[in-house]
Amino acid sequence: MAQINHWKSLIDCDLSGYTLIIPSVAVGNVGQLACDLVISSLQMRKIALLYSPALIPVSGYDPYKIGSSALSVCCELYECADRKLVILLLRAPLVYKYGQQFLTEVVEKFKADNIKDIVILTSSFAHERKHIMTSPFRYVVNELCPHIKKLKTLDWVEHEVKDEGMKILGGGFASILYDIIKEKSVPCLVLYKFASEGDNIPDAYEMVQYLNTVVPLFDEPDLYSQLIHPVSWNLMFGGPPPRDIY
Repeated sequence: MAQINHWKSLIDCDLSGYTLIIPSVAVGNVGQLACDLVISSLQMRKIALLYSPALIPVSGYDPYKIGSSALSVCCELYECADRKLVILLLRAPLVYKYGQQFLTEVVEKFKADNIKDIVILTSSFAHERKHIMTSPFRYVVNELCPHIKKLKTLDWVEHEVKDEGMKILGGGFASILYDIIKEKSVPCLVLYKFASEGDNIPDAYEMVQYLNTVVPLFDEPDLYSQLIHPVSWNLMFGGPPPRDIY
């Protein structure tokens, strides 16, 4: 079968030993917002673009730098060498017809690049939270995940995997991607939060806090003082109402 993913490298990098984060387009887009926050805060650099018929063509201004003449597209790869971290950021849902092949090729590409592990960030419908007194976060790991020992020391709730397989309702392609990663024998952690549509910026901050517990991204104990609001979040819900209406 012919390849459908076409990569355009902007900067050559050796990704051996890196952690790859992939946010799934999901309810509230908590994963995307969390990745926006990490990219902005760590001042990660864009190293590649990905084109595919599985991606809805979207373009816009640079979401992290005011005054930049660079454009952003639907799928971009960002890197932080200091943290040995890469983020594959998708800004639109996948075209269902090509989704499976797209995700398979992505996993195969990064496995060939010798990455250490993959972290999937996503969210699920708030009404699916059965135990309301527990944390709103859940996680799933495969047997190769390097974070298993760390997770056992934390008071986190593991996702209940049923006989029909791992399903995260409202979680976009996260379940499919997890199955592909498991089949390809790549270490994987899935982290998700129960959420609703609306202002999901607080959810993103919480997700970064949880992620930082397992995958250290920031040095100082005061996490929130190190997080930098992306400029693309300004006027996210439009500008203020015009004064003339009052």
